[in-house]
Amino acid sequence: MKIISEIGINHNGDFRKIEELVRQSKIGGADYAKFQLYNSVRVFGDESRKQNEFTFKQVRQIKDICDNYGITFFASVFDEEKLEWCEKLNVGLYKVASRTVVKEPKLCEQIITTKKPVYISLGFWEEEGLPFEGNNIKYLNCISKYPTSALDFKNFEYDGKIVGLSDHSYGISYALYNIAHGARVIEKHFTLNKGMGGNDHIGSMTLEELKLLREYGDQIEGIKHNIE
Repeated sequence: MKIISEIGINHNGDFRKIEELVRQSKIGGADYAKFQLYNSVRVFGDESRKQNEFTFKQVRQIKDICDNYGITFFASVFDEEKLEWCEKLNVGLYKVASRTVVKEPKLCEQIITTKKPVYISLGFWEEEGLPFEGNNIKYLNCISKYPTSALDFKNFEYDGKIVGLSDHSYGISYALYNIAHGARVIEKHFTLNKGMGGNDHIGSMTLEELKLLREYGDQIEGIKHNIE
């Protein structure tokens, strides 16, 4: 089972928090530390989230931090420039947010064309079938609500293409439920403090929750393996 610690924008625009977010993600047992690379005007139509933008130099520094702690860096890229940055840094895999699937299909095709592993969230996808084809694509089920409550939960199915869950729910119980039902990848937001400002924090996991997700997720995988 793989765990993606979605640091995303939970640094709240304070670059000094990033190393601690990466460090705790590694301590908690995450396999990946993921960030969001975007231009606020292009994605949201204004500069309301400009404080969460990075320069190329900062992205390179973040990747160096991840390398130093032994956790794999990757990112959701929301425009061609950020894709180019990641290619320059030899980033080994990519994430595509579900809003990008719907609003930027050409960008999605460019990311897929790198031939590197690509995780694609399905939260905003409402059409029949899957949006893209490719041997390097894996899909993540998702409920695009921040945060997700128990009233929103769905019974997702998993197969060779849909391999995991991008989770925004309170706590880790829904993630564990999905592991028990076939999810082999869990992406969940990570925070230093759920009381911080911003929609993502309350549905994020803390260090202690990440440790429990790692422990119990691995136990569930072990039980399934022994039974099967």
